[in-house]
Amino acid sequence: MKVSERLESRLAKVPKVTPEDIGNWLSEAETESELTEKVNANAVFYLALSFAYESIAADAARYFSYTDGEESVDKSMIFANYKKLSADALKKYRKYRRGKGTHQTFAKRADGR
Repeated sequence: MKVSERLESRLAKVPKVTPEDIGNWLSEAETESELTEKVNANAVFYLALSFAYESIAADAARYFSYTDGEESVDKSMIFANYKKLSADALKKYRKYRRGKGTHQTFAKRADGR
């Protein structure tokens, strides 16, 4: 499956996302990462997905919270949710960018030293 098809599939239920947007995010990801779909498709996919979520979050930043008596509407968390999705996609991009080689992580000491 091509990267553009994966992006279309992932963003299918997001309103106002067009194939032109997907092409722009994909092009931006290839330019910024200096990778191509043939070299590292997963890294390009996750960077483009991060750009997509950033763009959607920027559009959602105008959403609001409204309360009137018994009626309330709260769309203010949409921005924060898309920012979290963007950060997660960027984390996955970095993972695929550096490769799946070995790496170590160390837990903090229990005694705080």
